Amino acid sequence: MSKEPHSFKRLVLGLQPGAHDRTMQLAVELADLLHLDLLGLFLEDTSLRDLAGIPFSREFRSLGGGWHTIDLDQLSRDLELVARSIERKFMGAAKRLPTGYQFEVARGPMAKTFATVSRADDIVMIVEPQNPAERATQQFLWLLEAAFRSAAAVMLVPPHITRTRGAVVAIATSSDDPSIHAAAAISFAAKEELVIIETDSQDADDRRIRKLAADTGLNIKRVTATRTGLVDPTACALAFRQIQERLIVMTRGAFADGAASAIAAARRAPVLVVEPPEMAPGEANP
Repeated sequence: MSKEPHSFKRLVLGLQPGAHDRTMQLAVELADLLHLDLLGLFLEDTSLRDLAGIPFSREFRSLGGGWHTIDLDQLSRDLELVARSIERKFMGAAKRLPTGYQFEVARGPMAKTFATVSRADDIVMIVEPQNPAERATQQFLWLLEAAFRSAAAVMLVPPHITRTRGAVVAIATSSDDPSIHAAAAISFAAKEELVIIETDSQDADDRRIRKLAADTGLNIKRVTATRTGLVDPTACALAFRQIQERLIVMTRGAFADGAASAIAAARRAPVLVVEPPEMAPGEANP
């Protein structure tokens, strides 16, 4: 790898009702750091409209006295107000970006939305809800699955982040793991240290790592860990001892399902999941 910019061109921020200002600010900071265009994509859950169209469907109003017929027109107005409010916050946060930015409202199935909107050179950012109950809802699980089935790389962001500066970490299963190249490009752009966590299946090819350091001028630190242990909070803390990371990069399909979410929660750091070269979009589950 030479001193060339990363291959990502755009950051797509998936926005839902209740999106926080800090979420938008984080996306703006990342887009600015990596010189990416930014798309704020408000995802409207059409299941509510579908439910309102079903005869005899009802909603329970705790302050309004029991069950009531769902008013489709009022529901539409409420959703429009939410979308406009989030758009104002997003445009206010993004206005200082030197790159391009825009806001769109997407209606329809999430899988179809991501498949239509996202590209292979995108990063789709998904911020996990603060409430654990919301993270377990079917709607959020659909959102995750749709993002991972798209052609884009996916960044999982925990609700609370420990730091916004520090090393970029690649969790690698081989010396040519795509996570190393992506993490190196981001480290170079951020002027941060690159840390490579080599798993127990890592092949020992020091020449590639030395060449990477020579080509980029990066300060590269190498540590070892067991692949299965990384999803255990205690073992994960041991693997990351003395590492003050801002971002973790791993390759899709290299670890068990849920590993990225588990590591993001344990380290309270964003985890970027990149595609392996041979994987076509939609081949892997999150």
